[in-house]
Amino acid sequence: MSEDELRSTLSKLLRQSQAGAGLSRAVEGLPATFAGRCPEGFRHTAWELVEHLRLAAEDLVSYCRDADYEKLPWPEGYWPETAEPPSERSWQESVRALLDATESMAAIVEDPENDVYAQLPSAEKSHHHTLRAALILLDHNGYHAGQLIDLRIALGIWPSG
Repeated sequence: MSEDELRSTLSKLLRQSQAGAGLSRAVEGLPATFAGRCPEGFRHTAWELVEHLRLAAEDLVSYCRDADYEKLPWPEGYWPETAEPPSERSWQESVRALLDATESMAAIVEDPENDVYAQLPSAEKSHHHTLRAALILLDHNGYHAGQLIDLRIALGIWPSG
């Protein structure tokens, strides 16, 4: 596979799952009124998952772009403080910011001026490069998209068909 094919394939996968519903579909049309609900047997609400995804995605983008990057504290830097969104607007903004951060990573991968194999500006390890960060984001988004879909099914708000 050429580097151009790699960039194209990875950016497409970040934007649209080829293996299932994917992140965009998992959050599409999920009403804010359900974002703070947690059915029995589930560990997190949709708000917690989406905020976690957003924080992690924005962090990975920052890691790729910012020479002065400082990692967030674990776990509090990657999870919201509350199980419910403060408002419907907060919910909508979080969903949008998550999708925007994922799009930003796709754009970073696509940029031919960006060496996907070069050590990131703030990385201490040579194997910490854009390709690795993008694959982590893809994996992380896919894992939690599955959780969101299961949560929506349990809440009775997953579209059938």
